[in-house]
Amino acid sequence: MSEQIANIHDAFFKQALSDPMLADTFLREHLPPEVAALLGPEPPEPMPGSFVDEELRQHHSDVLFRVRLTDSGGAFAYVLIEHKSSRDPGARLQLLRYVVRVLTQWYERNNKQLPLPPVLPLLVHQGPKGWSASCEFAELFGAAPEALRPYLPSFRHALVDLSSLDDHALSAKVRLRAFLKALKYRTRRDINERIVFVLAEAPLLAGKDLSAILIYLETRPTRLRNTVVQKALEQLLPERKERILGPITEPYYKKGLAEGEARGEAKVLARLLQRRFGEVPASFQERIFGADVGAIETWLERAFDAPDLPAVFEST
Repeated sequence: MSEQIANIHDAFFKQALSDPMLADTFLREHLPPEVAALLGPEPPEPMPGSFVDEELRQHHSDVLFRVRLTDSGGAFAYVLIEHKSSRDPGARLQLLRYVVRVLTQWYERNNKQLPLPPVLPLLVHQGPKGWSASCEFAELFGAAPEALRPYLPSFRHALVDLSSLDDHALSAKVRLRAFLKALKYRTRRDINERIVFVLAEAPLLAGKDLSAILIYLETRPTRLRNTVVQKALEQLLPERKERILGPITEPYYKKGLAEGEARGEAKVLARLLQRRFGEVPASFQERIFGADVGAIETWLERAFDAPDLPAVFEST
């Protein structure tokens, strides 16, 4: 899977958890029960970008929350979420790196005080083939001599493997379940046969959420056929089909492919930016429609959670 495609999945996942209430529900439903029972009543606090250094901030995996712990005198812990759209046995190395960076930052910014706060690493996998790698870091060393094992770094990460969960087990909350179902089925070969089930929550979603899900499902490349989406929307919410499909995805369906891949994706990006930030200035429009597919896909990935229009086009 290319880095650009992976970034599209990452951006959509981060968008789903950008709402603290959805993040709260996700953690309470998918952390190990004994850990979830420790969470206080407050929603998780997304940590600002300044908390981690620039190198970590460039990765999609810096979804970091601070959570209050119940019955512990105001103590708190961190939950570090790493999202994977495909299987990666080396993800444990990434998690170790991120955990060390978070703790190092905390230690330096708190006058080198001890004890350190707990950091729980949580890996979320959306790939259709399931997660087969171990969650134990020490197993990366294989059959290391027993005398060395006490000196090896050792931790385990929590795992949410969306492909192994029943659709209703994804979340009891309609809005979060809709986002997680889109992640679960986006890379499935049978998505065309399951699209009505994937979009089953559509009648209960706000227009902006349904639009975000449709854009994510339709962002190229995808196995999803355009006519399948149209028929599903006609079946699920016929009275809203034109309002949702027309402003955002109909130009992509009817004109984008005929005018070439780049121009088609440029139209999708322009519509999304208009939805998020209002009228798009001519200078930005010229930049969008003069760019190649790679640049457009990068901007499209940023457009889901950029704080303002210029941030979409910032060079990395």
